[in-house]
Amino acid sequence: MVPLKKKADPSEGSDQGSVLVQDANIWTGTGLSKGSILIDQGKIQKIARRIETRGGETINASGLLALPGLVDVHVHLRDMDLAHKEDFASGTAAAAAGGFTSLLDMPNTQPPTDSPRRLAEKQEKAAAEVYVNVGFHVAAVPNSQPVQGMASLGAFSLKLYMPKPISRLNVKDDVELLEMMKASRDAGLPVTVHAEDPEITENASKSTSFLEMAKARSPESESKAVERIIELQKKSRCQVHFCHLTLSSSLNRIGSAAKGMTTEVTPHHVLLSQNHLSRLGWRAWMVPPLRLEKNRRELLKDVATNAVTVVASDHAPHTIEEKDQPPRESPPGVPGLETTLRLLLTLVNKRVLNLSHLVKLLASNPAQVFGLRTKGKLRPGADGDVVLVDMKKKTRIDSTMFFSKAKFSPFDGFLTKGAVHSTIVNGMLVYHDGEIVARRGSGQVLRRKTR
Repeated sequence: MVPLKKKADPSEGSDQGSVLVQDANIWTGTGLSKGSILIDQGKIQKIARRIETRGGETINASGLLALPGLVDVHVHLRDMDLAHKEDFASGTAAAAAGGFTSLLDMPNTQPPTDSPRRLAEKQEKAAAEVYVNVGFHVAAVPNSQPVQGMASLGAFSLKLYMPKPISRLNVKDDVELLEMMKASRDAGLPVTVHAEDPEITENASKSTSFLEMAKARSPESESKAVERIIELQKKSRCQVHFCHLTLSSSLNRIGSAAKGMTTEVTPHHVLLSQNHLSRLGWRAWMVPPLRLEKNRRELLKDVATNAVTVVASDHAPHTIEEKDQPPRESPPGVPGLETTLRLLLTLVNKRVLNLSHLVKLLASNPAQVFGLRTKGKLRPGADGDVVLVDMKKKTRIDSTMFFSKAKFSPFDGFLTKGAVHSTIVNGMLVYHDGEIVARRGSGQVLRRKTR
C-alpha cells in the first residue's frame, strides 16, 4: 500500500485545498515521466520533477501511474424513482473506485429527463449526492422549445433511443427525426444515438431465450439504423455520437461518411460474445446484444488500432431479482464502472492495447467530444482530476464487492492486471486503497457550455 502523509477526513468535505501527488510516473500525453503534480483550488498548478511540500495533503505515489481522470460519457445512474437499482451516491462511488472522475448520465429514468424542469430537478438532487462530477444527457423530444431550454441549463446531448423512444418522438418518421436533429444543431447540442432499427427490434420481443433475442436484434438492425442516421446527419449538419456500436462495419461506414460523427464501443462488446451469453444468460444480457465471436475479434482490433473514438461503460445497473427472470422479462444492461479500466489495463499489460490509446479512449477523446475542455488531460490549468494506477496489481473481478448496487457482472472471476489505487476529483482525494474517503456531494454537477 502506498501511504498518505495526511489522510482525508470524509466529514471535512471538499474545500478544494492543496494536494501534492509526489513521485508518480506521470502520463505526459506522449509517454511517462517521473515527477509530482501540485493541485490547488481544484486546478493543476504545476507538474515538475520535484515540488516542495506546501502543507495540505501529500500523496506518496511512488510506483504508481498518474493518468488523467477518466471520463465516461455513457452511464445510467438511475436514482429518482429507480433508486433501488442505483442512486447518485452509489453510482458515483462506483465511478471513483473505477478511476472515473466525470460521468454523463442518460435520460431514460423515471421520470424521464425530457424537459427543463426535470433536468433541473435531477441536477439539484445530484449536487447533494455525487462523489465525482456528473453531467446529464436529455431525451430527444419532438419540438425545439424544450431543446433550447435544456441546452441553456447545460444539457450535454439529446439522446435518441431508436428502438424505444424516451419521449413521444416518432422514431419511424424521418421528417420528425430531421427536425429534432436540426433543433439540436441550432441549440449547439450533439445527438447521441442508440442505433438499432425499431421495426427489426420489435420482433425480438417474441423470442423465448436470451440467445434468440440476441439473434433477432441482428447486425442488420444496427447497420440499417446507422445508415439512416448518417443520411439524416448530412441534411441536418448536427453533431452525432453513435453509442455502443457492435460491428466493425459500422465503424468503417461512419468513418467514411461526412464529418461531425463520433463512435463509441463498450468493454462487454469488445471482450464478450454470444458464447458467453449462452453460458451466462441474464448476466450477459444487454442491448445492443453480444455478437458472434468473429464480430468481437474485429471490434477488439478496431479498438487497438485507433478506429474508435471512445470507450464507455454503458453502466446499466439492475437488482439481481429483476435480472434473474425469464428472457422477455429480464431488463437489459450490466454494470461497468468498476470493471472498465481494469479490463483495459489488462489489455495494456498483455500488449493488445497501448497506454496512449487507453488514455485517448477513456479520457482525452470523450472530454473533447462533449466539450469538457479542462478535463481529460494532465497539464497546468486543467481540472485537478487524477487517477493513480498500480499496473502490477492482479485481482479477480468480484461483483459482490462493488460499490454499485448491481451485485453481478458478466466478468465475474476474470483475472485482471492493473488496478485503481487512488482517485482525485477537483483536487480532492475521493477514493483511496479500497475506500471512499470523501463526503457525499463533494463532486460537482457539470453543465455544457454552448454557443
